[in-house]
Amino acid sequence: MKSKNNLAAWAIIAIIALIGLNGYQWFTNSQLKSQNIRQSSELVELEKVQAELDQDYNNALESLEHMRGDNKELNNLIESQKTELRSQKDKINNLIWTKRELKKAKEEIANMNSRAAQYVAEVTQLREENELLAASNSELTQQNATLSMQYQNEQRAREEIEEARAVLASERERLAKTNEELDVKVDMANAIKINFMKVQGYQKKKDGKLKKKKKAKDINVIEVCFTTETNMVTAPGAKEFQVRLIDPLGETIAREDMGSGILTNKLDNTQVRYTASGVVDYNNEDTEGCVRWSFSDRLPKGEYDVEIYNNGFNVGNGTYKMK
Repeated sequence: MKSKNNLAAWAIIAIIALIGLNGYQWFTNSQLKSQNIRQSSELVELEKVQAELDQDYNNALESLEHMRGDNKELNNLIESQKTELRSQKDKINNLIWTKRELKKAKEEIANMNSRAAQYVAEVTQLREENELLAASNSELTQQNATLSMQYQNEQRAREEIEEARAVLASERERLAKTNEELDVKVDMANAIKINFMKVQGYQKKKDGKLKKKKKAKDINVIEVCFTTETNMVTAPGAKEFQVRLIDPLGETIAREDMGSGILTNKLDNTQVRYTASGVVDYNNEDTEGCVRWSFSDRLPKGEYDVEIYNNGFNVGNGTYKMK
């Protein structure tokens, strides 16, 4: 009897459990059904907004394409506007399908439509301006045709004048070149040549006295003495001579802060650095003169080339060797 009562109790418990399980399954199914309905409704709304976006975007593209023509500037503007619209559409797609922000997406669609209308207005204005410009160009073309004949006549007259000017310029250039050559010859004739040169190195003592030296390490003063030829062409008076010392490496010894400078070689119109300069009182006869240069840097030993210039010409050459 007790066994039957236990069995009945367990049966009742099982029945209650089944009823509870069935209730839970019913509730779960009900929730899933409601969720599916909401998702389906949301998907319909998303697709609706997407369809609106596609329609407005395609309409905007068609409006812009309808205004395309032969003008390069106009077509470039349309391509730029289409690119901006495509960027705006991609942004709205992201709002619809990624962020699910339909309200924001609809606002952006309205902005895109407003911008598309603005683009069409810009293209329309540009096309109207181009049409006005084309009409103006046509009028100018007619005016230019009239002016062209006048210009050709004036051009022929100018060409004749230019030909005459070219002849005169060529003659002036020839005369200038002849005068330049004559000037060089005159300057060369006035240059006083050297027929004797002597170079001596000294060591300047603290008391200011000079002592002859042969070794480079001891020399801090170089004196170039020379005797000129007689030149009856040049006018008597103070004449400047420049001395150029060229070291064994072929470099000019020069220090601007110690009296060095630059002269123009009139023979080839080149710039020449010189070491030192001095003035000689010349009186149309053989004249002796000296140019002395003091320096602080030690010079390298070896054989030096010595050049003397007067009136822009090389008038004497020699050598000097320091041990």
